[in-house]
Amino acid sequence: MVPRKFAEEHYLSTHAPVSCSLCSETMNRDILDVHKGENCPQRIATCEYCEFPLPAVDLLEHQEVCGNRTELCHMCHKYIRLRERHGHESGCTGFVSNNAESSRNIRAPERPPGAPRRQPREVLPRRLLFTIAITGIAVLLGSFFFQRKPDSSQVN
Repeated sequence: MVPRKFAEEHYLSTHAPVSCSLCSETMNRDILDVHKGENCPQRIATCEYCEFPLPAVDLLEHQEVCGNRTELCHMCHKYIRLRERHGHESGCTGFVSNNAESSRNIRAPERPPGAPRRQPREVLPRRLLFTIAITGIAVLLGSFFFQRKPDSSQVN
């Protein structure tokens, strides 16, 4: 039981609705951490193919494109889609074929049922700040070096 003189303070610190700092959705304080970690559409998620961090709301569209990129299998020298790489690597015989085959001819499952997903790398706040700082410096340098100089005919 909370004494009456502390009731308002207790309500504000424990029970009052709060807004998510990422998506501005209002919710109870007790579920905010779960929301930010698992449900927030603006939480940072990592692409399973390129490990690029981006908002979760954009992840599906990004992975659709990213998974269609191809890489050369060094065992059989065929180009394999990234989304099919796991199934290919488990069944690749290493037989080198001189025929140029599309990976569409072999329809392996994207990932066998029950196979563990590759764990996404955690996005470190220092790494994110470093990336933002480098981008800012590049913009400043670009604006400095590519300034328009007035023509001498236009100067009074």
